Amino acid sequence: METTREEILSSIKGKTKSAKKIPFWLWIIIAKALGIKLHPNEKPIISAVLHILTFGSAAALFSTNALISGYNVMSKHTKEDILDGTVSVMVMLFFCGLGVYSHRLAYRLFVHPKFLDMLRLHSKTIMKLNSALVIFIVLSSFVAVLNLATINNTYNHVANVTLVNPDIDPKPGPQPNDTNINPCQRVEVDVAICKIYWASQVLFSLHFLVWNLLVAVVLVSVARTQTINIRKFLRELEQDAILLDRQLQATYSNQMATSFDNLKNFVWTDDDHIADVFDESRKPPEQENGTQEPIRASGSAASFNDLQLDLGEQVDNRVEVVPDRDTSTFQQLSSAIEEAEQATNPHIMTEQEIMHKYWKISMNVRLASVALQRWMSSIVAMIVTFSAIRMVYWLSHSPTWYGVYMFISPLLLLPFLASSYAEVNYEGVKVIQSILPTEKRVQLFQYLYGHPIQMTVYGHAISYGTIGENNRQLK
Repeated sequence: METTREEILSSIKGKTKSAKKIPFWLWIIIAKALGIKLHPNEKPIISAVLHILTFGSAAALFSTNALISGYNVMSKHTKEDILDGTVSVMVMLFFCGLGVYSHRLAYRLFVHPKFLDMLRLHSKTIMKLNSALVIFIVLSSFVAVLNLATINNTYNHVANVTLVNPDIDPKPGPQPNDTNINPCQRVEVDVAICKIYWASQVLFSLHFLVWNLLVAVVLVSVARTQTINIRKFLRELEQDAILLDRQLQATYSNQMATSFDNLKNFVWTDDDHIADVFDESRKPPEQENGTQEPIRASGSAASFNDLQLDLGEQVDNRVEVVPDRDTSTFQQLSSAIEEAEQATNPHIMTEQEIMHKYWKISMNVRLASVALQRWMSSIVAMIVTFSAIRMVYWLSHSPTWYGVYMFISPLLLLPFLASSYAEVNYEGVKVIQSILPTEKRVQLFQYLYGHPIQMTVYGHAISYGTIGENNRQLK
């Protein structure tokens, strides 16, 4: 029986090949920074120094911010009240706490054997750009603008400056006679406090960037690995449905001509049929015995098979290696790995086999959800809180370019991080829909519906719909 083009192509679209693991040199750098021992007698000196710098700069930043906020509340030269000072202290506590927690979380993630196995050099792309790279650019630019916006904390004490009392002259915005002075001088306190504040902010923000970036890379990489595993399972379910559909059709009717209502006809594929115009003009060559060779797939599938240098022919959905072929059998290592991963033996799966593979995927997804849910909820809460405070601040102050950027850039992180969750959940929903129902699989569906494949944050599943709804609420 000839293999049709619809049987060669799969309706499962998207990447299904696992990328390489992180290189050894990169793993050495991460292990040294996080304090992961590569040898039993190794002393984590570098990680101990980084830990002290992270925790010390966080403590110095919080203490100096609390001291400056207190002087701002008590000073007669500022308009801040107790509520403003309390909010400033709370936001800084949140900021410092998240940086310290992400440091410890990064260690726990990279020392976990399952996360190391799922951590690969791949992630979801955004406009052909790696999402991990986009997150790095957004997060690093936010840190740079934050430190640049508070550069006035490094100014020295300026003599002969007249400080304006806002109760006497309540004109909003900076006053012409004290725009270029240190904020500590405005509240009549030693400018060394503001200098320590800015230095600790720069140091801690760099550590905050590194530790949170490591966690974000784990999130996008592990989520992508989960998506690829689900797609591989979907391909197996697709083959199971095709074979089972043929079997059921054969039992319903004795006319095999009417039993080829292929399941591919119910799926939309992204394939391009432009190349079929050129293939129609070419007839398949005849062999010496007068028979015709099997028709090859056209379009993208044909070009892909040609790149494999004719290693085999597709016959009845099986790859039959042709011996004594004069063609070259050379393959690149990446192509060989991809073929090995995608090589499956199409068969009708038993209920136990489906449940076992489904359970393994579900457990991997649950592990990632539990490990990352506290970090994800914390960073979402921090971004939302910071953005809300910035909007309220603009009600009585004129916005600046750096203020607008610090308002926009954190909001950009939300869809980038949430899309990793949404992609896994989007593919997970397809699993139950891809199983061809039979009378024996009734109890199977009862189990599957009770345990959906979902990445959650404290039980809340993130989908593309919730991302759009949250964006509308923020607007």
